[in-house]
Amino acid sequence: MSKKKQRLKPPSRTNPIARAPILSKGGAHQKTRSAERQADKRQLRKLVAKVGADSGPADCAA
Repeated sequence: MSKKKQRLKPPSRTNPIARAPILSKGGAHQKTRSAERQADKRQLRKLVAKVGADSGPADCAA
């Protein structure tokens, strides 16, 4: 019976401490500032449309 030699795994060439900076961006998901701004604009337009629908022609005469 022949014994097989165990091959050692060659050392990794990448430095685990100096990894790609894009990988450090992980964390909680958040909306971008532009998305928040657009949501605020939509909410304002909806509010203005609601208030405009409630007011009648008598409100404009004053």
